[in-house]
Amino acid sequence: MKHFKESEFMMDKENVFNEMNTEFLCLLDDLRELVGEPLTVNSSYRSVAKNESVGGASNSQHLYGNAVDLSCNNGALRLKIVECAIELGLSVGVNKYFIHVDNRLRQIVFAY
Repeated sequence: MKHFKESEFMMDKENVFNEMNTEFLCLLDDLRELVGEPLTVNSSYRSVAKNESVGGASNSQHLYGNAVDLSCNNGALRLKIVECAIELGLSVGVNKYFIHVDNRLRQIVFAY
């Protein structure tokens, strides 16, 4: 990966980089390139127990290493991330404090 370090993919204090889908990681790197600004990963792979504890959907893409939540509380950066993610064919979830991106089979945009 060009723009991310393995140490950025954590679940609590456990490194979960090896649980991430490699195709998704390539898209995430492409997203960072298009955005042109640093992106901070808040959440990546989750175990079933972790997903339940944070109230994640039962079929969350986080369970498969196909999703991340990126820290974002700036409107201009939020728009840029959403536009670039859509350009790459990623699905996007918008929250006041983060942007969820994943590569599910069918592209969608949703709000939390």
